[in-house]
Amino acid sequence: MAEAETVQEQEKKGTIDTQINKVTCKGFKSFQRKTAVPFYQGMTAIIGENGSGKSNIIDATSFVFGKRSSQLRAEKLTQLIYNGGEDGKPADYAKVTITLDNSSGLFDEFLEEDEEADEIKVARKVTQAGSSIYKFQGSNCKKRKIDQISRKANIDPDGYHFVRQGKVTEIVEQSDLERRRVIDELSGVAEFDEKKEEAEEELEEVERRLQEQEILLNEKKEYLKKLKEEKELALKYRKLEERKEKLEASVLEVRKRALSNQLANINTETAEKQDRIEELEDELEEIDSEIDEKQDRIEEIEEQQGGDTDIEHLENKIEKKKGQIENKRDKIEDLEETIEELEKMQSRKSRGSKAVNAVLNLDDDRIHGTFEDLISAENRFAVAIDTAAGGRMNNVVVENKEAATDAINYLKRENIGRATMLPLDKLKEKSRSAKSKMAKKRKGVIDYAAELVNYDPEYEKVINYVFSDTLIAEDLDSVKDINGVRVVTLDGDIMSRGGAMTGGKKKRKRGKKKSLSSNLDPKKKKQEIEDLEDGIEDLQKDIAELKRMKERKEEDQTTDEELKNEKKQLREDLSELREERQEKYSEKEKLKTKIEGTGSKKANMKAELDNVKEEMEEYDYDEDEMTGLDSAPEDLKKKKRKVVRKMNDLQPVNMRAIEEYKEKKEDYEEFKEKVSEIRQEKLEIEDMIEDIEKEKQDCFMDTLEEIQNSFTDIFERLFGGGNGELVLEGGDIEQGLKIRAQPPGKEPHIIQALSGGEKTLTAIAFVFAILEYEESPFYLMDEIDAALDKTNSKKLSELLKDYADDNQFIVISHNDITVRHAERAYGVSMRDGVSKVRSIELDA
Repeated sequence: MAEAETVQEQEKKGTIDTQINKVTCKGFKSFQRKTAVPFYQGMTAIIGENGSGKSNIIDATSFVFGKRSSQLRAEKLTQLIYNGGEDGKPADYAKVTITLDNSSGLFDEFLEEDEEADEIKVARKVTQAGSSIYKFQGSNCKKRKIDQISRKANIDPDGYHFVRQGKVTEIVEQSDLERRRVIDELSGVAEFDEKKEEAEEELEEVERRLQEQEILLNEKKEYLKKLKEEKELALKYRKLEERKEKLEASVLEVRKRALSNQLANINTETAEKQDRIEELEDELEEIDSEIDEKQDRIEEIEEQQGGDTDIEHLENKIEKKKGQIENKRDKIEDLEETIEELEKMQSRKSRGSKAVNAVLNLDDDRIHGTFEDLISAENRFAVAIDTAAGGRMNNVVVENKEAATDAINYLKRENIGRATMLPLDKLKEKSRSAKSKMAKKRKGVIDYAAELVNYDPEYEKVINYVFSDTLIAEDLDSVKDINGVRVVTLDGDIMSRGGAMTGGKKKRKRGKKKSLSSNLDPKKKKQEIEDLEDGIEDLQKDIAELKRMKERKEEDQTTDEELKNEKKQLREDLSELREERQEKYSEKEKLKTKIEGTGSKKANMKAELDNVKEEMEEYDYDEDEMTGLDSAPEDLKKKKRKVVRKMNDLQPVNMRAIEEYKEKKEDYEEFKEKVSEIRQEKLEIEDMIEDIEKEKQDCFMDTLEEIQNSFTDIFERLFGGGNGELVLEGGDIEQGLKIRAQPPGKEPHIIQALSGGEKTLTAIAFVFAILEYEESPFYLMDEIDAALDKTNSKKLSELLKDYADDNQFIVISHNDITVRHAERAYGVSMRDGVSKVRSIELDA
């Protein structure tokens, strides 16, 4: 053992507890016959002349452990078979068996269960057919098993414990890079390079993925930026839209308040007018009574006057006729005022239904008309039915949903206004409640509103939809103790299901069945005027005839002066009373016409109010959310138009951008996180490559340092001093490795600059430094001392002998000095192309 060997290195030796016990060859190269060569611990020398076949023993060992033919000095495996020499017969096969010691149990794992063996046999056979067969314990096996056994014992035919001829010269002549690769192999750098290569391939793939994902990420980012702008525009548009809707709701709220106030005022005025009518009716009754009294007195005077009776009777008839003419003229005057008022009302109603009229004027068979146009009722029920339907009176009944959609789109497109459609195919009939059925049986309740109107059967669904279970009653007293039922009285008073009550006093005349507004028809009033004028003309003719009769009577009779004067005064009084009566009657009729006109106006206002409330249901705002409720509707509409202009300026607007931005933002963040993960993965791989490189560097440098220390020690021993070192260029493990040697008394030089012997000794020091590092159960050396003189051969032999104390060395040599240092020796000779081996006795 080398003197400079450390305790750790000493412990390292002998840890692989096996050796070659025997090498048996048959038909392998020059060994024709079966030849068995036993080997022992320590140093064994094999000697013989050049060409005797001694190196074939090393080839045989390499052959068994898997060396290819080209590495065994043959072009193909069959050339390893004995060729017959000059005159002999070639062998059928070549077979080599190596017996390895297993006394330590190193190879027990490869044995059969319960099998025990102190030694194992591994063999390889090649036939003339070129087949290669591996054997273990005499049985065929796969090469993989031989490889496993080799690894277990650290036997590598390519390793430095197989030192073939020319290996020392090869070390001397190899380049610095080739020499550095020796350290690479010993330190296992290839494993690190393989890991690094895999990591770099993975890094390349990650960088490719990262590049692709970053491109996609940038595209998503640009799209998100564009979408954000669209989202902000959409939010601004939505804010304006909400502002517009609030203004629309505010306009409706202002209109609702105005209509409510007007209705309240109308109710108050109507009540005052009704009170005045009742006062006038009482006064007219008193006047009529007084007139009757005075006419009765005149009749008494006429009876007393006797002869004058006929004349007085004629005069009385004339006066009555005149009174009738005056009454008719008063009625004509009242009717003319009523017609004027009704025409104004119809004009206002026509203007309020612009949108409805526009729809009705469409040339579309699917539009049936307004709800009011499709029903009729007795005059006594007109106000009640009108009130029960409310704002629905002016709703347009259409065939189906498509017709309703087309009509509404038309109103929007033409900016005409709003109207409510009742599509027959979509309306849901409302069932009549049990409460309403019970209430219908009460005294004073007439019937369901739906039962009091006339209509075509095809409109039954819309009739039930509008009126539902609304009841018509004589007055509110009839239903005051009923709850949960909607009731409308003949005067238009309403009791809602919740209990709220609305109303005032109204009177209606009975008549034949007619449309709801026939009693307010100006044409009918004009016809009444014509009838009255015809009646006046007939009365005037009667008066003319009575006057002629009176003149004839006066010629024949005289009258009593006193009675005559009284009667004259009575007639003057009658004339005054009739004038007074006419004034009061005219006032009463005017008030009634106004009340009647007000009823229609009130119904229209209620309908409009219902429409306003219905429209307000489309908006979900409380009063405190509305704006400008103290402003005029026109001011609010002006603000709305300004908002609409701003909305139009923002067009086109992608309203989906609000939700889409949220979705794409989440998608972007998730994708960004994935890209971050890929970046992190890239950094981790780069760190791993850096770690691999560092581990590789550390492992290489540790190996180099260990070999360097052994090389220096062995160099000093072989040279008897001096200094030898391994120098890595630039400290870079990718650069070359120089051997710098300084024999005693000389300047340091690289190995190529040394003398022949110095080169060989330096190379041998390098080989043994490697052997110190690379543990093996045996060492085979073929003519390692070929180029040494006697002095240096002695140094090498002493070194070999020291190493052989704890190891098995098989040295092929023809140097006597080397052989004398061996513990045993075999001689190899050749005759007729056949090698033979014999044991040689060595001097003690």
